[in-house]
Amino acid sequence: MKQTGAEENKVEEAKTLLKQAFDCRSYDLQKSIALAQRVITISEQIEDAELSALAKNQLALYLMIRGDYNKVLSLAEDALKFFDNNQDMKGIADAKYAIAGVHYKTDNFHLGLVYLLDCLFIYRNLGDHYNEARVLKSLGTIYEYLDDQENAISSYLSSVAAGRLTNDPNLESNAYNPLSGIYLKRGLIDLALATVEKSITLKKQTNDIRGLGFSLYGRGKVYIKLKRFDEALEDLNQSLKIHLEASDQLGIAMTHNKLGVLYYELGKNDKACEHLELAQQVANQYNIRFVRYKSLYNLHLVARSEGKLDEAIRYLDEYIVIKESLVVSHTYNAVKSYEAIAKVKFLEMEAEIQRSKTEIIEKKNAELDSFFYRVSHDLKGPISSLLGLNNLMKLEIKDEHILKYIDMYQSQIVRIDNIVLDLINITRMNHMEVKRTKIDFETLLNDCISTYHFLENFKHIRFTIEVEAGLEFYSEWAIVNTILQNLIENAIKYSMPEKEPTVRIAVSRDDNFLIIIVEDNGIGIDPRLQSKVFNMFFRANDHVEGTGLGLYILKRAVERLHGEVSVKSEVYQGTAFTVKLPFQKP
Repeated sequence: MKQTGAEENKVEEAKTLLKQAFDCRSYDLQKSIALAQRVITISEQIEDAELSALAKNQLALYLMIRGDYNKVLSLAEDALKFFDNNQDMKGIADAKYAIAGVHYKTDNFHLGLVYLLDCLFIYRNLGDHYNEARVLKSLGTIYEYLDDQENAISSYLSSVAAGRLTNDPNLESNAYNPLSGIYLKRGLIDLALATVEKSITLKKQTNDIRGLGFSLYGRGKVYIKLKRFDEALEDLNQSLKIHLEASDQLGIAMTHNKLGVLYYELGKNDKACEHLELAQQVANQYNIRFVRYKSLYNLHLVARSEGKLDEAIRYLDEYIVIKESLVVSHTYNAVKSYEAIAKVKFLEMEAEIQRSKTEIIEKKNAELDSFFYRVSHDLKGPISSLLGLNNLMKLEIKDEHILKYIDMYQSQIVRIDNIVLDLINITRMNHMEVKRTKIDFETLLNDCISTYHFLENFKHIRFTIEVEAGLEFYSEWAIVNTILQNLIENAIKYSMPEKEPTVRIAVSRDDNFLIIIVEDNGIGIDPRLQSKVFNMFFRANDHVEGTGLGLYILKRAVERLHGEVSVKSEVYQGTAFTVKLPFQKP
């Protein structure tokens, strides 16, 4: 249904609001959420399903930060249905990215990984480096869940590389935070500190406040390891403040847990328990399982240090139950996840092999075209000289017997000349500049027909031209001319003078295609040979002179215009060629 002017204005307004929501997501999440919700309202008012799906994808990402996972799944799945039905690959990937985030941030990282791999495949095919970087960062997180630090590092570094292609420092810095954490686990403290400080610098430059919260959290962890407790406390408190203002539940839970660790190191057990209990509450409410078991273990350490053995055992028991359930699910998910990763890597390898093959074929075809064109032009000169010498001989020689051989000689030179001209036409089609113009079929068809008045069968043929009234078709004149010339020449050459030969040429429109039909009542083509008639140098009948390139050139011309050609024929009954060419704007 066509939109009114007012509705079109509403759509433009809504798209502007979505851009504003995206731009302020890193420093004013509440505003981003409000703007996306407003766009959904607008889309419902004007009944624009595509606009609604776009807004739902964005809103899902903003609500994920707040931990509203049920709402995120509802919004993203609604959007996915629309984009699936409309085969909008970008929309499909965006929806799956949101769904993946819910799964791997809670308790199903295998399902999250499956969705992320789908996203990665789509974004790479689209050349979308921005979203490729985001997916790679998330994949690195899942590798960490699998205790696969090597692949995690590789994914994070790939995310940095993809981010740099977009000239967006935020994408680059997003991967530095988890990289710093891995370096810290490996005891590379100086590298961990340098990496996270680079992230902090970039976050401050880009005013990514929410991202800065995670960077400060990362540096706080390094400071705890270095026993620089005052600096750690300052970073973690600032991080917590940012996460609370953004309602980032994952960040809140992680920071409370790390503050608990810090206060435990400082011997302030009351403060440690306060933060660890808060970490527990948030983790339980939003099903952030890895924070749940980490904070339980830390509570166990605090209780044990105070001699509260019963309490320590209770925390440890809870920790073990969650940890064991995670180990079981991790083992299963690890197997399933690596199966999925292996499958995608295999598909990517196959796609790369296919791309390489295509590039090689295209290169060889270009080299072959260049060879044909160069050799054909080089041959034109000597052929013209031979034809000239042949004519001189005919003027000098009067012996009828010798003249007969000279004529045979000339016919072979003419045949070679025709082959060379056809080869030049083939290569020229590949390199012609696209210039579309309106095709006057009445004039073009009459010109094409008159071009072949010299052919032996021409004078016997009755031509019929049928062009649909009011037909407007814009295309490359030279290519359309080549198509019609080859079809008409073929019909004339293979006509049967003894049966009142006819050639009917019809041009009409069918939906979005131009239909050209050239039909004759000539000698026809053996059914066993019809599949080969478009092959280079193939000739279905040896009784008629030709190069065997006419129908090959026809097919190449049709393919240049993104059309298709077919043939129907019966021996001694005739042949009909049908060409379908898509309509294009002027």
